[in-house]
Amino acid sequence: MSLQQRRKLVASIEGCRPSIHNGQLMVSTGNSSLDHIIGGGMPLGTILLIEEDKYNSYAKVLSRYFLAEGAFRQHSLLLATEEDNPGDFVRKLPQVVEEVPEKVASVGGEDEMRIAWRYNDLPRVSLEQGAKRDYHFDLSKSMPAEVLNACDITCEECNGDFDMLERKIAQKLNENCFRLSAEGEKKLLRICINSLGSPLWWTSGFEGKILRFMTLLRSLLRDTTAVGMVTVPTHLFRYVNENLLPRMRNLVDYAVEIESFTGAEGETNAMYREYHGLIHIHRIAAVDTLAHYRPETFDLAFKLRRKKFVVEKLHLPPDIAELSDTLVPRPGISCGTSVVPGARALDF
Repeated sequence: MSLQQRRKLVASIEGCRPSIHNGQLMVSTGNSSLDHIIGGGMPLGTILLIEEDKYNSYAKVLSRYFLAEGAFRQHSLLLATEEDNPGDFVRKLPQVVEEVPEKVASVGGEDEMRIAWRYNDLPRVSLEQGAKRDYHFDLSKSMPAEVLNACDITCEECNGDFDMLERKIAQKLNENCFRLSAEGEKKLLRICINSLGSPLWWTSGFEGKILRFMTLLRSLLRDTTAVGMVTVPTHLFRYVNENLLPRMRNLVDYAVEIESFTGAEGETNAMYREYHGLIHIHRIAAVDTLAHYRPETFDLAFKLRRKKFVVEKLHLPPDIAELSDTLVPRPGISCGTSVVPGARALDF
């Protein structure tokens, strides 16, 4: 099916929008910062791989964003998890709130610039990635039960059985509303799989099973109005096979790693007290295009605030010389700190 036919077929799906880069129909991950760094969102039929942090504190936040966007847009949801109770996970989805524009207060008093006074009237530069939207999801509030009850939500507990999960997904995708080749009204299906490959999935032949599952999942989604987010505890794969992670990255369209500063050796370094961790982009595939999207920068860090998860361009304070040897106790979850590791190779 051509791209023009696909656009006409799914133009009525709530939440779909054309990409400003290539005109593809995109859907949001629920987090505008994450959308921005991967090219504006996820094209239909693609998979986003989230490589979990060590304690899986932040990957779950992105999963909740992904499902909350679907609940807000009245998309169909399919959640599979072994680590948490699926029903409890859904009930904790963040509530959507209207975005309130920030009012820039006039600079005065002691903060007023006396030498470079011409800069007083210039707007402040925001390092946050992504454009402002009319709404965002408040992590401090839960989505109302009536909104969740109006959605088509399927929760699966597969007890570490890859074949069972593959059959459940194939059965759901076989409905006419998700197949591009079928006629009739189309809907969007969001598939979220949390902690795929955790020790609860480790059985005989684990490596071959998970690679086979990812291959089948990619082929199942390609000709459908569905998108998938899969979180994987990749830090545990060194106990299985060091070559497993690169092979999994090649089986998805987007691969993003979350590196948390929690528990890191240099977490008390004062230079990075503003952040909770780093974001590494390992793969952005070219889907129905000749060239893949290239982000403006690969130096990215994230903050988990009380109400939202934000990805920003990594920057260092101007007084590096003074802070380089200064160590301070690490605050709570609202103010993270750490050091920047060495450069990593990117796989595109």
